Amino acid sequence: ERGIGVIVNRPFREGALLRALQRHPLPGFARELGAAHWATLVLKWIVAHPAVTVAIPATSRVDHVRQNLAAMQGPLPDAALRRRIAEHIAAL
Repeated sequence: ERGIGVIVNRPFREGALLRALQRHPLPGFARELGAAHWATLVLKWIVAHPAVTVAIPATSRVDHVRQNLAAMQGPLPDAALRRRIAEHIAAL
C-alpha cells in the first residue's frame, strides 16, 4: 500500500535454520501445500506474507535450488495456516 518492496534475503541463515529443522519430521500439513522439504515449506510461509515482495534464499547446490523452486508450485498458505506453521516451528 506504500509502494515499498520487501526483500527477504538469505532467510535460512546460511543453512542454520534448515539444519535445525531437519532434525524433526516435516509436519503432516506440509502435504496440503505440496511441500516435501522444510526449505519448500519455509519459503512458502515467507512468500505468502502479504508484505513480502520477493525472497532470495541464496544457495549454490542444485538440489537446494529445486527445493526452493518448489515453493512456487501449488498453493501458498493462508493466514491461518501461516500461523499454524509458525506455531509448529516455534514449538520444536
